[in-house]
Amino acid sequence: MGMQAGRLRERVTFKRLTDTPTAAGGSTRTWAVLAGMTRVPAEVIGQSGREAMIANTLQGIATYVIAIRYRDGIRANDQVIWHSSGGDLELNVLAPPVDRFGDRTQLQIFADTSTPQGA
Repeated sequence: MGMQAGRLRERVTFKRLTDTPTAAGGSTRTWAVLAGMTRVPAEVIGQSGREAMIANTLQGIATYVIAIRYRDGIRANDQVIWHSSGGDLELNVLAPPVDRFGDRTQLQIFADTSTPQGA
């Protein structure tokens, strides 16, 4: 079952936490955009919301399902920047993407607004 282009009205960019060498010989952890993963057409659907204590502060956390055309290279713990009409929103991939129909046409990605791991 193919993916209808008309559903892919949003744009998302994928990032991964990487170690970047410093001039002093150490490294620093930064979010780097994945090659070929900038402004990817997507469908973004809000699923639920909840509250959680993060750093002694009550924060709202929203969960989303993101559907894109199939591509390799996205992992759990990556980050998604949703370029929404209200501004960019950072989302954190919660689990490995799912090949929804098993035919390598569509990936389903579960993400939320919680604090990213390793940040």
